[in-house]
Amino acid sequence: MATATKPIVTWRPQLGPQAIAIDARYVVDELFLGGGRGGGKSDYLLGDFLADVEQGAAWQGILFRRTYPELDELIRRSQVLYRGAEYKVGRHEWRFPNGATLKFRHIDSVHDAAHYQGHAYTWCGWDELTNFSSLEPYDMLKATLRSAHNVKGMRIRATGNPGGPGHAAVKARFVDVAEPMTPYKDPVTGMTRVYIPARIYDNKKLLEADPRYLDRLKAVGDEALVQAWLEGDWDALVGSYFSIKRREVMVEPFDIPPDWQLAVGMDYGEKNPTSAWLAAVDYDDTVYMVSTYHQADRSASEHAEGVLEMIENCPWTKGRHPSAIYVDPSMFVKRRLTPINEHSPADVFADVGLHLTPANNDRVGGWRICRDALHHKRFKTFEGWCEPWWQTVPALPRDRNNAEDVDTHSDDHQADAWRYGMVHIYKPYRVEKPQLAGTGQELINEMAAMVRGGRNRYGGD
Repeated sequence: MATATKPIVTWRPQLGPQAIAIDARYVVDELFLGGGRGGGKSDYLLGDFLADVEQGAAWQGILFRRTYPELDELIRRSQVLYRGAEYKVGRHEWRFPNGATLKFRHIDSVHDAAHYQGHAYTWCGWDELTNFSSLEPYDMLKATLRSAHNVKGMRIRATGNPGGPGHAAVKARFVDVAEPMTPYKDPVTGMTRVYIPARIYDNKKLLEADPRYLDRLKAVGDEALVQAWLEGDWDALVGSYFSIKRREVMVEPFDIPPDWQLAVGMDYGEKNPTSAWLAAVDYDDTVYMVSTYHQADRSASEHAEGVLEMIENCPWTKGRHPSAIYVDPSMFVKRRLTPINEHSPADVFADVGLHLTPANNDRVGGWRICRDALHHKRFKTFEGWCEPWWQTVPALPRDRNNAEDVDTHSDDHQADAWRYGMVHIYKPYRVEKPQLAGTGQELINEMAAMVRGGRNRYGGD
């Protein structure tokens, strides 16, 4: 190990979340600092790496964002904090006099993550983790956290706000597993992780330097956005495509009458998840999500057996089969399994008695139908039987390039299955138009006459 050279101290954590997170650097393997906007998250990442830079050449860090342009503000801020070190512009890399280095890199997919296999780092940082569409790159690069030297405090640190394509994954990984500031040991990896909430109110320096910042956040005009940005409310679901209120959608399970229509909607995948749901439609055309199926890394035959089990083992429908199973049209594409044998996934499902119907695949039109059902309170889910839907659909963000669509990079498998079913079994709500006395032109002429006469047909001047 190179001889450590004590760096110039240019940053100290503020009392509160920043200081707590820095103090945890030898306590937990993974830490997520976030919640509210303006909580000092980016400064924390830069400062957390700096806290152990005195370990010299063995201290090797890498800091990720989704795109290179998103790194600009981090680089600018690091140039204020990292005095006495040299920034290599072409390499996007800080080099400290004692041999420690910090690289700034972008990563947007598992394919990008593959480029870093074989690398070795002692510190990995992820800024705005909720902007990543999944945690697969994050998990893949855990393997790069290693060193041949006796390095103290090797760790992974991340920040982010509610919302974005990765909202649901980050919330499930860090926010929901334990109370804030309570370490949780992953039973699979053995690694410990913790969530440290940070809000604008914790960033005293920012509020002192820019007291109007808080007012500007409150003035954005979106109640959910304000709630998430100010309070770090992960249930406010910033930027979500759907507006879903749990109390209006979730109901206690009940026995479905035998004459209610049953149907299934399904989105198919093998490496990716296959998602399906069992629907019941009542006499007033309200749709109930009775049960769900959600599994990945399975063959077509395994999925067929799983969906069949969902249908036949459902206690609320007494195992009654649906009248139709609406699916992704790609399930009917045949694949050559052997020189004389061609099968489609639909054929495999038919082998177990599940005959499929290709669904209307119009995404925007389908989402409108789903939103209509939510708006008019004509879609319900059975409590305790639809968790895969609740874990992903309420947090789905809009597509950045098409506000009428869901971001296809997010976990939309349950949503697609929901859409395939709803577009065929739900009858959109229609308001009866009032009948006008006379023609439209006659009504316009009458209104114009009243204006000219200075009177109101409903009384008064």
